[in-house]
Formats: sequence, C-alpha cells, structure tokens
Amino acid sequence: MLTDRAHDSQRLNPLQEKARTLETQVYAVVKEAVLSLKLPPGALLVEDELADQLGTSKTPVRNALVKLEQDGLVVRVPYKGTYVSEVSQQDAEEIFELRGVLEGLAARSAVPFLTDKELIQAEAILIEADEVLAQGNLVKASLLGEDFHKLVYRHATNQRLLLFLKMLDDQLRRLRLLSNSGLDRLKKSAVEHRRILEALRLRDESAVEAAFREHHLSVLNDLVLNLEGIATEDKKTP
Repeated sequence: MLTDRAHDSQRLNPLQEKARTLETQVYAVVKEAVLSLKLPPGALLVEDELADQLGTSKTPVRNALVKLEQDGLVVRVPYKGTYVSEVSQQDAEEIFELRGVLEGLAARSAVPFLTDKELIQAEAILIEADEVLAQGNLVKASLLGEDFHKLVYRHATNQRLLLFLKMLDDQLRRLRLLSNSGLDRLKKSAVEHRRILEALRLRDESAVEAAFREHHLSVLNDLVLNLEGIATEDKKTP
C-alpha cells in the first residue's frame, strides 16, 4: 500500500525532464515498479501519492493507471481504489503452460542455427549464473537465466512465434520473480538449464523441446506452492 506508512522500498523516484510525454513516463515507471515487484501484488495505488512521488499532476498518473489496467497489471475496485493486480494460480498455470509450449517450439527450431560459439556463450552464462548464485545474488542469477533462454531461442525461424513470446514477457516477468524468490528454485533451474545445454550440444531437437517444457513445468509447480504459501499467510494475518 502506498501511504506514508509504506516502506521506502515502494516509493518511486521523481521523473526527470525528457522528450517523452509525462503520461508515457509515468506509465513506464509504474509499470516497471509493478513488474519488478517493487509495487507488489495487492499494493494500493493512490493517485495523489504517486503524483507527489513522481513530481507530476494527477492527470498523467490517472491516464497511466488506465493503460496499466488495460494491460491487466492493475485493477480498479469500485468505491475502494486501484490496486496492483494479484497473481492467481490460474494466471500462473495459463502463462507458464503457454510459455513452455511456445518456447519449446522456438528452441527446437533454433537448434540447427545455433553455432558452436553460441553454445560456448550459453555455457559461460550458466557458469556466471552459478557464481552469482553462490554469492547469494538471486536477482542477477535470475536475469542470467533469462539471458540463457533468449540466447537459445532467438534463432527461431517462426517470427510470429517470437512475437507471441515477446507478448508474454511482461506477464512472465512477475511470475518468474515470484518463483525465483528462493535459493532452492534457482538451484533447480541451474540443473534444468544444464540439461537443456546438454541436449543442445547433442543437436537433439526433440530433447531440447522437451527439456524446455519440463523446465517451465518445474518452475510452475514451485510457483504454485509459493502462491499457496502466500495465500495461507494472508489468511493468518488479522
């Protein structure tokens, strides 16, 4: 909830003068805060407070929130206010199941076009991810995992498939952060990424596709457990 009592970590920085319109800037800043979980699911978004934090009037904030509502990232509750949208189990299942299928297909079609040099780069990413994970940097490890995925499937021959994957990026980002919030999940991902890399080295297209789908299913299973835990804690809160 964005109030004076809110933790400073949820406060947004004032906007800087740029060529873009204020509305565009407000939209980008609040969207990033939502996707990065700086503004967590369920956070109350008060127009006056957001405008004060960003150094703008209420109008660009109001317009930006309307656009974010269209994106499905915020919800308006009559007579109560505007909130960051919650992440439901159904949301997670639909997005990860779709992502697993699409990314598996994309990776499969990319296999013939991945060079040996790129496979070396892929391994280097995983090595760095292991190193930062050992240092306790979960955010960096998660981002490197994203880099690994994109390096693999960027050569997909179906451009519409890549477009659909890009459309899912925003929705997936919050889910990935929620699922990767613990060390154990990222350790599992490290093992699963190695399986993908081994299938890539063998140039086994079917194995690559299967490994991607299994990885996304594994992440989904842990996310569902995480969401159930959050729901249980919420019920305990008076």
